Amino acid sequence: MRAVPRLFSRAGVGGGQGRSALHGTSRLSATPRSSNTSAKLATRRLSSLSAATQRFLDDAGCTVPIIKGPMYPGSNPELVAAVSAAGGLGVVQPISLTHLYGHDFREGLRLIKSLTDKPFGVNFTILENKKYKKQMDEWMHVAADEGVRFFLTSLGKPDRIVAFAKPKGIKIYHDVHTPRVAEKVAASGVDGLICLNDAMGGQTGNRSAETFAQELQGIDLPLIQAGAVANGADLRTAIELGYAGASVGTRFLATHEAQVTQSYKDAIVAATGADVVWTNKLAGTNSSVIKTEQVAAGGLRVNAVVAWLLRNRYTKTLTRTLMLKQAMETYKRAAFDESVEIWQAGKGVDRIESIESCADVVEGFRKGLM
Repeated sequence: MRAVPRLFSRAGVGGGQGRSALHGTSRLSATPRSSNTSAKLATRRLSSLSAATQRFLDDAGCTVPIIKGPMYPGSNPELVAAVSAAGGLGVVQPISLTHLYGHDFREGLRLIKSLTDKPFGVNFTILENKKYKKQMDEWMHVAADEGVRFFLTSLGKPDRIVAFAKPKGIKIYHDVHTPRVAEKVAASGVDGLICLNDAMGGQTGNRSAETFAQELQGIDLPLIQAGAVANGADLRTAIELGYAGASVGTRFLATHEAQVTQSYKDAIVAATGADVVWTNKLAGTNSSVIKTEQVAAGGLRVNAVVAWLLRNRYTKTLTRTLMLKQAMETYKRAAFDESVEIWQAGKGVDRIESIESCADVVEGFRKGLM
C-alpha cells in the first residue's frame, strides 16, 4: 500500500471530484491539451503500427487504440464522451447507463452525441433470459438508429447480434477468456476479440496477458488486451505482445469525468496490486476488488452450501443470476454512497498515481506509442 491515505479510511488524496464537472451540451475538443503538431506526429507514429492495430482503429473510428471498457459503474455519458473526444473509444454499458445513472437509453446516447461528434460504442451482455433478451433487442435497434457503429458483446454466443449488426456496417468485438472460446467466437463472424486476462478489474479472466497472446497467435482478428493497462508504457507493451490495442477500465474510473464517489477514486490511487484480490462472494464468479475492511469482513469465498449451489447443474444458473442481481445493487450503492467500500479494480492500480482528466489519460496513452 502506498504512503497515501490508507484504503480502509475514506480520507481524500485531492485532485478529483465525485461528480462530473461536465454539464450542458458543450462539445468536447477532439484533441484536448495537445497541439495540432503533436497530434499530427502521433497520428503518423500510429500509422507505423501493426496491421491489426490499424484495422482496430478503422473499426472503432478512433485515433488511439484504447477502449474505455463497459463498466458498472462507469458508463455515465460524460465519461464515455470524454474518452471518445480525446481520441479513444468510449463504450456504454446499457444497464449502467439506465439503471445506475438513470438515463433513458436513447436519450443517454443522444446526450453523448451532444457532447462529442466522435464515435462511441455500446456493450451488449448476452443472457438467456427472455425479458432481458427482449430489452437487449430494443437497445440494439435504438443504438443502430442513433448511429452507433461499434458493438462490444459479452458472454454467450454472438451469432444473433452478428446477424443483426453486419448488414448495417456495425463492427462487433466479443469478450473471450479462453483459447477455445476465442476460436468459436472468431468463427461466428465477429470483427475482433476482447481478451480478458487475470489482472483486470471486475469479473476477471484466468490467464496472463502474455500467455493469452501466445495462445491466440493463429487467430486473424484484432486482439484487444483487457487488464493491467494503465499508462502509455503498458499500452506499448500490449502492442509488442501482439495485441491491437487495449480495453481500459480502472484508469478511467480515477478521472474527473467518472461519476463515482471520491472515496472510490482515492482508493484506486492509494492501492497497489497487492491490495487487489479475487472474491466470488459478490457475483458467484471471481471478481477483482480492492480489499477494504468491508470486503475483508465479509470474507472472500462463498460458504460450502453456496459453493455447491454454484456447481450443481440444476441450481447454478439461478444462483449466479440471484447473486449477480444482488452484486449490481451493491455496486450501485458503492458508486454514490461514500460509506459503501466495495470497489472493483484491476492490478493496473500500481501505475495510477493521480486523478486526471480523460483528455490527459488518453494523451498519456498516445505518447506511449510515439
